[in-house]
Amino acid sequence: MTQPSLRLAFFKLNVPEIVPALAFWRDAFGFEVTQTFDEADFLEKILALPGQPNGPNLMLVAYKDGRDVTVGHGHGAIGLQCSDIAASHERALKAGARADGGIMTVAGGIKVAVLHSPQGHEIELVQLPS
Repeated sequence: MTQPSLRLAFFKLNVPEIVPALAFWRDAFGFEVTQTFDEADFLEKILALPGQPNGPNLMLVAYKDGRDVTVGHGHGAIGLQCSDIAASHERALKAGARADGGIMTVAGGIKVAVLHSPQGHEIELVQLPS
């Protein structure tokens, strides 16, 4: 049996309100909206980083019934690899992120910083050594 072709396509984050969540991801990291689904039950924005229109995409979903979308502990961070972790970290903080410690260097000279979006989603910035 042949293994079917797979590609990581998206990460989906439930948010209480689209407008502030969208503003954060745009301002902090430069994500752009590529598609919108305004359905009876939810509003969804599909986001991509500039130059990466085929993803993987970040999708923000706000349910129209006001259901609780409090972030729990059953998942890890959204990981973003960056070329200048200090600049990316500062930009995210200015956009409303909360730092969970500072920038640290781990094995192999890899720099890592953990943040939380204003909606509570964990974000891990990673800079590989040059």
